[in-house]
This record gives sequence, structure tokens and C-alpha cells, in this order.
Amino acid sequence: MTQRLFSKAGLLILALCTLMLTIIINYQFRGLRVDLTEDRLYTLSEGTHHLLSQLPEKARLQFFYSDSQTGDVPFLRNYARRITELLEEYVLAANGKLSLEVIDPEPFSEDEDKAAEYGLQAIPLGGAGKEAYMGLVISSEKDPERREVISFIHPDKERFLEYDISKLVFSVTETEKPKIAIISKLETDGGFDMASRQPSDPWTSLAQLKQMYSVTSLDSDVSDISSDYKLLIVIYPKELTEQARYAIDQFVLSGGRALIFVDPLAETDTGGMAGMPGMMMGGDKSATLEPLFKAWGVAMDTSKVLADAQYALSVGSPSGRPVRHLGILGYSEDSFNRKDIITAGLKTVNLASTGVLKALDGASTHLEPLLSSSNQSMLMDTQKFAFLMDPSSLYKDFKPEGAEYTVAARITGKVKTAYPEGRPKVQAEEESSGNTDQSTKKDTSKKGDKTKGQKGSDHKESKTGKKVDEKRLKESVQDINVIVVADTDLLSDRFWVQKNRFFGQQIVQPFASNGDFLINMADNLVGSTDLISIRSRGQFNRPFTTVNELERAAEASFYQKEEELKQQLSDTEAKLRELQSAKEGGEALVLSAEQQKELSNFTKEKLRIRKELRHVQHQLGKDIDALGTQLKLINILAIPLFLTLIALGFRVYRRRRQ
Repeated sequence: MTQRLFSKAGLLILALCTLMLTIIINYQFRGLRVDLTEDRLYTLSEGTHHLLSQLPEKARLQFFYSDSQTGDVPFLRNYARRITELLEEYVLAANGKLSLEVIDPEPFSEDEDKAAEYGLQAIPLGGAGKEAYMGLVISSEKDPERREVISFIHPDKERFLEYDISKLVFSVTETEKPKIAIISKLETDGGFDMASRQPSDPWTSLAQLKQMYSVTSLDSDVSDISSDYKLLIVIYPKELTEQARYAIDQFVLSGGRALIFVDPLAETDTGGMAGMPGMMMGGDKSATLEPLFKAWGVAMDTSKVLADAQYALSVGSPSGRPVRHLGILGYSEDSFNRKDIITAGLKTVNLASTGVLKALDGASTHLEPLLSSSNQSMLMDTQKFAFLMDPSSLYKDFKPEGAEYTVAARITGKVKTAYPEGRPKVQAEEESSGNTDQSTKKDTSKKGDKTKGQKGSDHKESKTGKKVDEKRLKESVQDINVIVVADTDLLSDRFWVQKNRFFGQQIVQPFASNGDFLINMADNLVGSTDLISIRSRGQFNRPFTTVNELERAAEASFYQKEEELKQQLSDTEAKLRELQSAKEGGEALVLSAEQQKELSNFTKEKLRIRKELRHVQHQLGKDIDALGTQLKLINILAIPLFLTLIALGFRVYRRRRQ
């Protein structure tokens, strides 16, 4: 039997059976996958499955990939195969709502003309003008002109590919985008960068928001906010008029959702000059939202900035070595509220000079933290950060208070108006005064045109002759749903994205989840949760948390010793000046025995402290090396030993059975 099996005919039959079995398995089980990664990175998320099952209309996926041009580029071919497999899973999960067409836009073909018409990006492969396409077009079958395009699917963004595709499918099949209103004092739409002498780009976080929603900007003196808006976002309410605050109050009381960003020290407030750090500019850089906060049962002290040693990020310093900045913080998973869908899947969010939110005593609302500090934090005076040159100087007065502070929170519950007397009198006085010139009236009418779609103010005459707001609400018609974040800098690009140019195309690479945090909050308040679960997928990069802990402990000890050395130097200089002032005449130029002794003592103390500083740094290196050795032993010895023990155990088991 064995001889027949290994004969030429037997081997041929075995090969044919193997081939047929492989074909059958590939056809019958092509959608079957086993994903063993911790965060199931290679499996469509539940949010995607739910979104695809609820598609209101059919859509078509067209994947343009230059298969004929990439025969000698295996990296791109493998990446294209993974994209195709992912798109096929979308089609399978959509139950007939999606169709897929893979197109090879060969040179000088109609398909290449179609790719160019859609705005897809071709990248040169080198040699004789060889180019390759790898773009995606998603269009509505009902209205082919309604489409979304990924001009080139960059390999560096593979981790975000599922979210990008799901977002565009959602955008194409939605007949009308939800409306969002934004009030902002900061230059979120771009400005002028003083450092590069070039116009600055719009903030990526807001640009992403505009891809998914119909966003309208309102003036800081808006008097009414339409109920057509599903969400109101207020960023840095520094120069809001009382009329605008009253409009926000009434919008929230009527059931409108609001997302508020306040700040005790906004580094992005450059006074119209982007590129200049806000902390280096003069003037007040704080903004809060009183009296609305008081009515909502929350408070933020603008005179205090949160310092957190556990999550401090490393920045440059005058000494040339990296220093952990107690006010620039990178919060990780342990800081987020894992029970709230907004923050349940976030990995890291970076903030700067953030404030702290507190619930007021006797408040009728419930304050639920979304993002909290560690217990290695304290509140420091804002002025310490306003003109800070050396971040290491913050450690001198830093003493952890052992408390966890709230940085972002959801506020819910019944509330009363912050304006019990009705609409502020400023507008009434302006209307009643007969000195309003024609130009002012003309400007006002223009503002009315700009905020088209907002409800007008309905007034009636009271018995006293004063105008009264007929539609004024004195309390909320239902529980309010407001999210407050005590930092505005987290929305700016420099804290969470890196921008690069790739063959004329700008590639935005996030290194933190700040943008996801914003869109998660917007989606949740508007009512969409599927995209949140997709954005909150796992990350491929894994931070060395143990190493970071070792570095933080070493730096704390280092700064303590360094401050001790500085204090010794200051005391010695003071002692020398005191001794010098007691000398007269020619003795002023000669060191006395007492001065020489004091200098000698300081030199010895300086050498001792410097030796301890070197020991701290040396011990850090030893601890990290020891950790690396342990990991190598586990990988090299422990796992093979474990497998060997399993094999030996199986062999012993078989012998006993025999």
C-alpha cells in the first residue's frame, strides 16, 4: 500500500486531491478567518456590521489597483490583496447593499481616464514613467454623482482603513448630513503662521468633523440658535456676548445638545498670530462659561492648571536634555471612563495646560467624569505656566495631593435658566436708543443673513412697556446632555497629528486619539454610535509602560537631587557674600580662611550630589537592561521550555496508555 502511494501515479493523484481540496476550501470558506490578535485588529468590528445592516440604500465600491504595473513590487501587491479581502468582507456583511468592482487602470486605457476623472492619485514606481494607482471610489447606486474618494490608500494608514471605509460608506448612503453649529474664538479654520510666514492649515480635528456633518460657524454675538442644529460646539468662549450666552442657555434648555471646550491657559490663543506659542504672548488666555456653568452645577477655576507627574510628556528644555513637562499630559487607557462609549475604546489623548472640573454643592445635575488625572497630580497657579521657560522648574513646588481630578465630564439632569430675569438688557437698550445709525443696522442685517436658518426673536410688549421674550424657557424641558472639556489645545494639530507630503498629497498620521475623542463626543451627542466603536479599535503600537514608569521614577529622583544642588549653591553664594561684606580695604580681594572653608565644603557637597545624580541615571539604565534581559530569557528560553514540557508530557501520556 505504501509503495503504491509513493509511486508516480499515487503522487499525482495525491497532488490533484490536494489541489481540489484547496480550491473547495478557498471557495466554501473564503469568509472564514481566525483572528488571534488581542484587539481583533483583522476582523470587521460590530459597529461596521451594524452600520452595514442599516444602510438606507445601495452603494458601489470601485477599487482601482494597478495590478499589471506592480509585478515587481511585492509589498504593494500584498497590501492590495489585504485591501481586496477587506472590501470583500464588507460586501459579504452588507447582504446585497454593497457591490465591489476591482479595476486595473492600465496605461492609456479608459479605466485610467476614469481614475483620473475621479481624482485618484498615481504614484511613480521608477523607470520609464511607470505609475501605480491604489485608490477607492464609493458611490451611491441611486445617485452616482454622490460619491466619496480615497485618492491613494497609504500603507501607513492601514490601521485606520476600516474606519475610513465605513465613514465614507455612511456618508454616501446618508441623504442628509446632521447639522452642527460651532462658535469659536480660535483660528480653527486656519490663520497665518508667524514662524513659517505661511498661511496655517485648518485644524485636522475640525476638518474631520466637517466630512461627516454639515457644519455652520456662528458669530460670538449670535442672539438665537436654531433648533435645526443637532449639536452646538463652543470652543474657547472668551469673547461671547451676553446675548450669545443667553442663546446657548435657551438652546440647551430646549433639549439641544452641547459640547463645550474651556481653558485656564489656551496656548493656541495667539491673538491672530498662529505659530506663536500662546504662553509666550501677553494677555489673558483663559475662558470659561459663566453664568451657565453655575446653572449647570459645574465650575472651573481659571487660576489653576493641572500638573500630573504620572502622565507628563517629555519636551525640550534649555539644558538640552528632554524634560517631562508637568502641564503637557498624555493620558492613557487607565484615565478614561471605560463605562462610557465615548471613551471606552480610546488609547491616548494629549492635553496642555488643562483645567479641572468640579461639581458644585447642591447641584441638581450629575457630573460623570470621562477623563480623569492620576493621583500623582496637583493644582498649580496658572501664572507658573504662563511664561514658563524651563519645564524642570515646575518640580520645585510640585507635591502630589493624592487626588484624582476631572478633566472632561458629561453633565446630565434638570436645570433652570442662568437668566431668570430674561434676555439680557443690552439688546433692549440698543433697540430703544434712538442713536443707532444706519451702518449699524446694515451690519446687523448682514449678520442675520450669515446665520440664516436661525429662529428669530419673538417679543411682545408688557404692561410696563418693556419688551419681553415670548419663547423664553425658565427650566429645561428634559434632562440636559452637555459635555465639558477643560482644555482647548487638545483640538490643535501639534498635540496629536503629524503631517507629511507624499507625492503632492498631504498624509496626516495621528500619534494620539484626540481627533477620535472629539468625533466620539459629537457622534454620541448627535446619536450615532456605530462609528465610535470602529474608531475605537486597537492599535498596533504598544507603549513600554514599565519602562515609562522606571523613567518617571528616575526623573523625579534626579530633579530632587538637582534642586538640592541648586539650593546648596545658592546658600553658599549667600554665605560668601555675607563674609565678603564684612571685609575692608585690601582684604576684600583675598579669600579668608572661613571663605576658603565654605568653598571647600560646597565643592565636596557638589561632588557628592553630582555622584548621586550619575548613580540615578546609571541605575535607570541598569533597570531597563535588566527588564530587557528578563524579556529575552522569556522569549528565548521560557517558551521553548514550555513547549518541550508539553511534548514530554504528551509522550509520557502515550506511554502510560500503551
